[in-house]
Amino acid sequence: MSLQNAEENLKEFGKELGIPGLQFDENNTCILGIDDEFSMHITFEPNSDKLYLYSPIFDGLPKDDKTKLRLYERLLEGAMLGGQMAGGGIGVAVKEELILMHCTIDMAHAVSSALRAFAPLYVETVEKWRKIAADISEGRESSSEDDKKSNNMPKLPPKQGEGYIRI
Repeated sequence: MSLQNAEENLKEFGKELGIPGLQFDENNTCILGIDDEFSMHITFEPNSDKLYLYSPIFDGLPKDDKTKLRLYERLLEGAMLGGQMAGGGIGVAVKEELILMHCTIDMAHAVSSALRAFAPLYVETVEKWRKIAADISEGRESSSEDDKKSNNMPKLPPKQGEGYIRI
């Protein structure tokens, strides 16, 4: 049933894009090129009933350790609780020098328009993080307005003695 839902989601998404007949390959994956800039991979995993969306954020890690650390720090800040990653996360394949952003949609409970509704936010978020990663890797802070704002993350609870009420 979840596979059918994933196929229906992909079909609806294809209609939205003007690509009728969009479908999964033999590996339950569909790869779309986004504005000749990056690829959006959509994979249905039958063991988890999840539709995985993942895209490259950066290919080729910075050689300078200080820059690489700054990049990792910024990615981890953004990934905290999925707050700046459209609810998803980030992964680094060090040997392959590849950074991927990923999100999931549970196909056991999703409506047939879930992918179509989520995809614009996902693409916008990937574009934002691609710019941030490139800016940091090239030695400049991102000029993105979203990146300049305080990170919009929920505040962590205060440390003991700093606002906790003892019960």
